[in-house]
Amino acid sequence: MSMNYFTKSVAAGLGCLLLAGCGVQSSIPSLTSEPAPQSSAPSLTGEITPNNVSGKEPDAAFAQAQSGFTLKLLQETAAACAGKNILISPYSVMQALAMTANGAAGDTRSQMEQTLGGLPAEQLNQYLLTQRREMPDSENARFRTANSVWLRDDKDRLQVKPDFLQTLRDYYGADAFARAFDESTRQEINQWCSGQTEGMIPEMLSEPISPDAVMYLINAVCFDAKWAKLYEQEPVNVRFTSCTGAEQQSKMMFSEEGQYLSDDRAEGFIKPYRDGYVFAALLPEQGLSAEDYLASLTDDRLHEILTGAEPCTVNAGLPQFSYDFDIEYSGILSDMGMPLAFAGDADFTEMAETASGVLYIGQVLHKTHIDVDTEGTKAAAVTAVEMRDNCDAEQEAPKQVTLDRPFVYFIADAETMTPVFAGVLNEIPQ
Repeated sequence: MSMNYFTKSVAAGLGCLLLAGCGVQSSIPSLTSEPAPQSSAPSLTGEITPNNVSGKEPDAAFAQAQSGFTLKLLQETAAACAGKNILISPYSVMQALAMTANGAAGDTRSQMEQTLGGLPAEQLNQYLLTQRREMPDSENARFRTANSVWLRDDKDRLQVKPDFLQTLRDYYGADAFARAFDESTRQEINQWCSGQTEGMIPEMLSEPISPDAVMYLINAVCFDAKWAKLYEQEPVNVRFTSCTGAEQQSKMMFSEEGQYLSDDRAEGFIKPYRDGYVFAALLPEQGLSAEDYLASLTDDRLHEILTGAEPCTVNAGLPQFSYDFDIEYSGILSDMGMPLAFAGDADFTEMAETASGVLYIGQVLHKTHIDVDTEGTKAAAVTAVEMRDNCDAEQEAPKQVTLDRPFVYFIADAETMTPVFAGVLNEIPQ
């Protein structure tokens, strides 16, 4: 993705918020040295020969289409989890839902396409394919992903369309597995997710697999990047005021940064990682909650803030923090415009045929983890869609930004400023 496109998209006033893609191989190995779990049940991946498909260069239309989904998902998540620390990976949610949309038809497909940004699924496949190929991935800033499809191994109950699996293999590099959907399958899915996230998401499915579940479409993301400029001093004990007004002790890391973010209701800074990514934080003004600040933003406005950094010295304070987050998204996604996908009369006839004649999304599970310390940042996400069948300027005085109360933050691709992770820190995790 060229800087020329990026500049043009800003000039056109088009937001480019979500979807930092990743991974370049059609089949991405586990990130750990731990051997893949063994099973006597068949793997379908070897039966699907990838086609040489073409991608589509992300442009202003793609950026605009995705920005609304990104900000809306973050706003709805923050509103549903007010007062809590949240972290989402818009990329991961998009990957899992975009795969699922390829199996939808009729009004179900139309609703999903509109919720995911308004582009036809066929175009979205092409955009995401190219975007994954262009995502920075180096020794100092690793961004890895993997997609998989898990099918109930019962042909009398479920018969998946070969064209559907072919599309997921071609555009998403998705491995396919037919399994019994018993306790061993749950453990195997959890092992797969743990392996792809270097153990940061050790258990994706915490409950036994539902008897109605016939398929899981899963995306996993693992991010590990070092700061471009390491902290020169040890963290300092600083008071952090939580969203409830409680005073907490935090380990505050202080540094001098060179990019200042601001609008009329918040200020912040950008702290670069070594290769291709940045950490961007926005601190709402006193008396304004992070949730209310997010609710006031439009996708275009957020994009303007993130891409309009002012070059100047910022004495920045960033607390060390580490936490996990999880959410089930069916209610939020239904409210965002795709209720048919979760209804018994959903149309997923392009995905599979079931003995009951019913196929719908039962759950959209999303789990994340983040560690921010003096070395850098590690973050991971897994999204699982469960299908059921019912069966040089003049120097000014340095700015001062100390994140000592609830704030919004993003991890973004440095060239396009498209967030890969987005979160709110409302309190210091204990």
